[in-house]
Amino acid sequence: MIRDVNNVIRVPSTLDTNFFRYWLEFIKPFHHMVPREMDVVSELLKNRYELSKVITDPNLLERVALNSDSQGKAREACGLTSQHFQVIMSKLRKAGVIEEGKINPRFIPNIKEDAEDGTFKLLLIFGL
Repeated sequence: MIRDVNNVIRVPSTLDTNFFRYWLEFIKPFHHMVPREMDVVSELLKNRYELSKVITDPNLLERVALNSDSQGKAREACGLTSQHFQVIMSKLRKAGVIEEGKINPRFIPNIKEDAEDGTFKLLLIFGL
């Protein structure tokens, strides 16, 4: 499928909020979130990733990842009032970033813990 890699750019990052923010910046053409919304989703993704280390049942993980405790942690980390946070969550639901009480899988990076070199690779293919 892919013969040669034309360009490689290394983005120094660890699996913290910055990684998830970079992820959302790279896929921005698919979600069109404003920076504050990306801050909230970055925190939600980071919390979901941390929970995925101990919760192996995918259905349980999705329920816990957006429960009131997880949302409260994200709200506090972003320094938002409850009202502002609820406005952002409403916008995320309307935009399809959050669907049926879950983060849309399109926006969740597929992170493999057993990566040989400890890196996360994002492949962009331009063309028809």
